Amino acid sequence: MSVHPFPTASNASQNTSDAEFLAELKKGFQRSGTEFARAYYLFATARLSKAYNSQEIHDRYPVLGAKETVDRLQTILKAETLAARQGDPQESEVHHLFVSAIEKYLDGRLAKENDEFENELNQLKVSVSELNLKDDKGELITELLYEDTPGYLKKISNAEIRQALYDKKSQVYQEALSGKFIDLLRQENTLMSELGHPDVRDFHSWASGHNFLQLGKQAERLLQETQSLYTERMSAHYKARTGRDFKTQATRADISYTLHGPSDDMADINAKFSQENMVPLAQKTFDRLDLRFSELAKPVDFQSMEEYNRDVVEKTDNATTPVQRILLDIARREGKPSRAYVYPATIPSEVYLSVKPEGGLDDYLSFFHEAGHAQHFAYEDPDNGYVKNLMGNNTSTESYAYLFQNLFLNRHWLEHEAGLSQEEARKVVRKRALEDLYMLRRYSSKMLFELGLFENVNDPAYTMDGQGERYAELLTRGCGFRYNPGGWTSDVDARFYVADYFTAWSLEAQLRQVLCKKFGSESVEEGEDWYLNPKAGEFLKSLWKQGNISQLSLSKQLGYDTPTDLTPLLHFMNRNL
Repeated sequence: MSVHPFPTASNASQNTSDAEFLAELKKGFQRSGTEFARAYYLFATARLSKAYNSQEIHDRYPVLGAKETVDRLQTILKAETLAARQGDPQESEVHHLFVSAIEKYLDGRLAKENDEFENELNQLKVSVSELNLKDDKGELITELLYEDTPGYLKKISNAEIRQALYDKKSQVYQEALSGKFIDLLRQENTLMSELGHPDVRDFHSWASGHNFLQLGKQAERLLQETQSLYTERMSAHYKARTGRDFKTQATRADISYTLHGPSDDMADINAKFSQENMVPLAQKTFDRLDLRFSELAKPVDFQSMEEYNRDVVEKTDNATTPVQRILLDIARREGKPSRAYVYPATIPSEVYLSVKPEGGLDDYLSFFHEAGHAQHFAYEDPDNGYVKNLMGNNTSTESYAYLFQNLFLNRHWLEHEAGLSQEEARKVVRKRALEDLYMLRRYSSKMLFELGLFENVNDPAYTMDGQGERYAELLTRGCGFRYNPGGWTSDVDARFYVADYFTAWSLEAQLRQVLCKKFGSESVEEGEDWYLNPKAGEFLKSLWKQGNISQLSLSKQLGYDTPTDLTPLLHFMNRNL
């Protein structure tokens, strides 16, 4: 892989104009972003490197996270009057550079600790010899990777064994990583305070454009307005799946099995979503929208670093004209995480889409979700520059991802493209809608927990004592499944990413409603056949080419006043359940 020399913190900020300084920063963020993406892919997916060492990359770009850089950017930002909260900060490149420089400063100062945490998490194992678990070949399993336990939790029909595995998983994390997570959280909060931002919530609200006060109110509203519907539907579903009483017996250990585990009722339907047909179905669907997915997303399976450097690094770095390319890694290699992800390295020519296909509805959902991210990045205009394309929060790109994931809530698509009968489509939609309502209530509860977690975090009297009890109370109230207090340290999203997810759900519903009304047929209920209209694809590309636009900008382009307008979301939810 090529490595780019870059200025040090001291010489980058001296004897340069503001314009030159900002130009150098943009180059640095772009180059380092490419290196981070490649390093993660080679470690986590291709398995061509033995460790993920972010410290080495941080060390090559010291100016990006230097205190001098943060200070100078803040001075420039004040000159734009954005520090006084005038105008929309999300429209300012300097704003995004300033926020990113702070994040780089934090990441650089904590790189060693974060690398150790991630590497230990990836290698963490759970002893299961006494649980009599067997692999696909029928052989007894003595230990599992911590990251693989969710896949087994959803398969175990015996409630006692399921609970035992979950307890073991939780205990291993608590003993090995819980304390380290809390230490990292404290260290990051201390560093933020040293930078002059003691109110972590206030900073991230301003940095991301999310109105946390409004989000908290919307979370409470969603929980209240869906309480009766959720309790009725989930109680019946839990009883049917487990034979147990939801109100008195449901625990977090049951969630994966209840919502995603194998069942006779869904066996025939899941069989129609074979491992082999996942990519062809996506190609057919997206190509109908004139998104050229079958052309852009080519499967890759690199066997050596030489092959990777030749086919990826050299082609990207030496290209005179950017070429759209999604590197689709669907290989089932040992050690590759089952969790699907997208990581854009260079727009639009190096976008990694990794998935470990197994077949079944859940696998398809995950793939279609990540394909939404990948196509957004592949269609961004490279002339926008790195800042506009890849900086800022992730709400808008999450809404695009949810849009394609939610084709599995579209009866018309399920019948005419996925090949289900009318009754099968109805069953899938109701199942998916219940899963979504659970996730919405879960993230509403997480939102309330995390807003409280960081309240007065740098007050001398602040303590994390009791946070586990708050977490268990809020998540149990919102989800109905009993959560354990110790679970909170493995369930906090970095830098309020929870707000991106929560807002993306309502924003996607706004986008979906517009697509149905503008591009669907009047003869089809709710205009659900919008996905057949190439003009819908053109509309999406017109949004994507603008880059990573803010959630407010996207909502306004869709004709709404705020991205947190829950009206379309609640409409779809009530219709589908």
